[in-house]
Formats: sequence, structure tokens, C-alpha cells
Amino acid sequence: MRCVDGQRTVLMNPIREKLERGVPVIGPLLQEIPDSLDLVEFVGAAGFDFVIVDAEHAGTGVAKARDVTRAAEAAGICTLARVPNPEPGPILALLDSGVQGIILAHCNSAADAEALVRAVKYPPRGIRGAATGSRAARYGYGGSPRELIDRMDQATLCIGLVEEPGAVDAIGGMLAVDGFDGCFLGAGDMSLAMGRDYFGHVPAHPAVSSLIERARADTLAAGKLVMEPAGSGEGAQRLINLGVQIVVLQFGQFLRAALDSYLSAARGDGSAS
Repeated sequence: MRCVDGQRTVLMNPIREKLERGVPVIGPLLQEIPDSLDLVEFVGAAGFDFVIVDAEHAGTGVAKARDVTRAAEAAGICTLARVPNPEPGPILALLDSGVQGIILAHCNSAADAEALVRAVKYPPRGIRGAATGSRAARYGYGGSPRELIDRMDQATLCIGLVEEPGAVDAIGGMLAVDGFDGCFLGAGDMSLAMGRDYFGHVPAHPAVSSLIERARADTLAAGKLVMEPAGSGEGAQRLINLGVQIVVLQFGQFLRAALDSYLSAARGDGSAS
């Protein structure tokens, strides 16, 4: 919370502020360990910029997202949420809990991107209902209703998860949607849809990599944000060098590699089992 002339105001989205300065941001998707508040504080203390609540695969609910957001804010970072569909009700509840950006899984068309933006933004652009006494509004102490709505509209991110081949063909229409900030490029489900193995391994099949590269180039050319996953620091640096502005730590992949390396070295047998 900021204090301006004695008035408490809603925090701007810290990663949006960094992105506007051209600073890449990095944070984990809380899929494998979805509800550890200590882990959220841990990654914030380590220097990550955000965490992603997973309301899709992990099924994280609004109550837990509220707790995660509180822990993230205490650590000086923000919370995004991945959702399985653009249903306005659950998105509204996540935003009112303090989540500052929504990632829509299987965003395949301009219509999907439009539905996401409408769920996230207040009228006249969207349909988000007013709740100026919500946690996100600092329980009514964050400013006047108009100030709150303007600041929260400005702060929230709308990201579409492009993870099917057809979505790449439709990406131009998505990027033209007013208020749609960019694309999270997912090679996992895209590989499955194309009949290719992947499951987090790098590099992906050449046919999959070609689509990812095309989606990245189109999104960057439109001046929008690209979000991509990396399981290692080296992988993250490679993506940043390609122009990716938001890197998602594949936490499970990272943790498995760290645990396997530790056990292999400790046992001295070249095996983690």
C-alpha cells in the first residue's frame, strides 16, 4: 500500500511497472506445490518478481489464492492466476482477492481474448463488477471509487495461453483486441495436440518449436508481451535474449533437477534412485 498526502492507495502492479521500463520479470507457476505460503515468501525473498496461482491443473480456489496473494504482497511481489476458462464469476473473485493478472488457458481465438478482457476490466470496456470494499481495494481505504477503478484497470494484466496449433493461426486477431496484453506460449499441450512428445523437455520437437517461434515473433512485432517457461536459469537467459519479457519458472522441472543432482552427488553412484 502506498501513502500519498496521507491517503492510502492501491498498489500498482509491480511487474507491469518493471515491464514498462523494459525490465524482464521472472516467477514460478505454483502447480506442483500450489498452496505453500512459506514457499511464496521464500521465492519473494530470493528475488523473483511474481507467483502464478494455478486454478487450472492445481485447482487452486479463491480462498487459497487470497492467502497466496497476501503472502506475495508481504514479500514485495505480485500474484497472477491461470484459469481454465473466461467465466467472469471466478475471475472477478480472484481479482477482488488481490490477484493482478489473469492467464487464460487454451486461448484460441480473438473471441477468447475478448472474453478474457471483458471479464478482467471494468465498464465500459468490460463487465467486472464494482467492489470498492474488496481486499484488492484495501477494504475501501484505497481511494475514491473512480480512482480505484482506474488504477485497478491499469494494473491488471490479460494474458492468453497459446497452446494449440490453431491458436497460432489466430494470434493476429487476439493481439488486436484492446486490453489484451500478450501471450504465454505453451509447448506442452501444443506438442500433445501435434502428436509429439514433450512433457517439459528442451528443445521441443522442431515442428513445435517452429510454431512457438512464429507466435513469439508475431507477438513481439505487435508490441505485446511474451511469456514463456524455463526450467533453468540458462534457459531463462536464452528466452530473455530472444526478447521474452516474462519468464515462468517451471518449478517442478527445476526442483526435480536440483533433487536428482543432489542425490546423485551425495550417493556418488550417478543415480538419484
